[in-house]
Amino acid sequence: MKKRTCLFLLAFCLLLTACGPAAQPETDADPAPEVSAPEGTLPESSSVPKGPAEPELSQREKGWLEDIEFLREQYKEKHLHPFYFHSEEEFDYNLDQLSARVGELTDSDMYFELAAIIASMGDLHTSIQAPDSLYERMFPFDTRYFGDRLYIVNYPVEYEELAPYLLQEIVAVNGVDVAYLKKKAESITNPTNSWFSKEIFPYKWSVMASFYDWATGLDAQESYTFQILNENQEVESVEIPVISMEEYQRSEKVYQENIRSVYVMFYGDWTDYVDQSSGCVYLAVGSMFDLEESHYKELFEDTAKLLEEHPDCRKLAIDLRHNSGGYSTSFAYLQKHLPILKEFPFEQVFVLINGYTASNATRCITLFEEELGAVKVGEPTGQFTSFFMHGTSMTGVSVTLPHSQLSVVVSTGWHEGDNPENTVYNKDRRLYEWENTILPDVYVYQDIEDVRQGKDSVIEWVLAQ
Repeated sequence: MKKRTCLFLLAFCLLLTACGPAAQPETDADPAPEVSAPEGTLPESSSVPKGPAEPELSQREKGWLEDIEFLREQYKEKHLHPFYFHSEEEFDYNLDQLSARVGELTDSDMYFELAAIIASMGDLHTSIQAPDSLYERMFPFDTRYFGDRLYIVNYPVEYEELAPYLLQEIVAVNGVDVAYLKKKAESITNPTNSWFSKEIFPYKWSVMASFYDWATGLDAQESYTFQILNENQEVESVEIPVISMEEYQRSEKVYQENIRSVYVMFYGDWTDYVDQSSGCVYLAVGSMFDLEESHYKELFEDTAKLLEEHPDCRKLAIDLRHNSGGYSTSFAYLQKHLPILKEFPFEQVFVLINGYTASNATRCITLFEEELGAVKVGEPTGQFTSFFMHGTSMTGVSVTLPHSQLSVVVSTGWHEGDNPENTVYNKDRRLYEWENTILPDVYVYQDIEDVRQGKDSVIEWVLAQ
């Protein structure tokens, strides 16, 4: 027992020793004093890690940065209400993000990015003009949307190999779905009004190779692969070459033989008598850029002459589907000579509209409704009755970016719509962003099968009434 007790005491002493503090090394009684470096210097043994030096910006990059800052300043200074729909913080953020990318974008890409930033602010009349360089690389055809699908509508006579694809649907370009490309086009045209963007895309972006380069992030090519549906709705991959603007403009265009009777295909101011199952006098007011008062007087007189030649006809269709607006002076002339038409006892008057109908053309809609009792037929318009405008100059304030020489037109005025009782304002007395279109009384969409038969779907509806 004593022996067991002694072993226990020995083990306990060893345990206490193991848990005690470790022995400390001996130190010098008088350590050497620290030597301080002179103020403002570092000891020789010290070193500050150095990151890689920032690369020197090229003159091109410095130029684009100058343009971005100039645009930021001028837009804020000159626009009547620069942040009506979207905040200054959002505008600045988008420009800052673009500034960080100038080294990786082409000059063409920079145009599209700036156009998207301006379009995102919600003012259709403030825009950046496309430079001539974008039109140096074109495709040898024109396109149109019918319904919500994109079709080839003509080709130059020299490109007979495109004949099988006339009025056939484009579904993709270089494997990129047309629906995505349409959204990219909306971002640089009008992100909130797809009706307007749908009309602008075929006229402007769909035939421009640089648009596809920007939209897809791919390098410029000498030809692009278009995926097109054939008559059996099968996808065919067609190599489409890039041509110059000179070649695009000088070539005679080939259309389907009977497409001339599809009025929505052609611009201009003219009048005609449509004689089918029931007669209709047709009046196209394609724009308001003619400053000659006699032009509008003669246009109405020609319409009146047709009405006199067809005394049994009491139906009038006024086509604004190619009218994106124009001068307020032209609108005043049109309004002044409208009594020429008011002399006739119409039974039915229709005003034809679509996404291209905008600006002063929306004033025409109201005028024809109030003075002639017109019914709106077609698709929603590209702009609301109230909108920012170019002010008294009618051309806006034009700003030229110093490096790229891109021209930016800035709105300096506001047009209050003719029917404010139908306008909805928020608590700050501003339009809601969805107040950006005029809805038709009767929706009629242009049908591709009608086009292939040489029929204008909207006119066909009018004739059936």
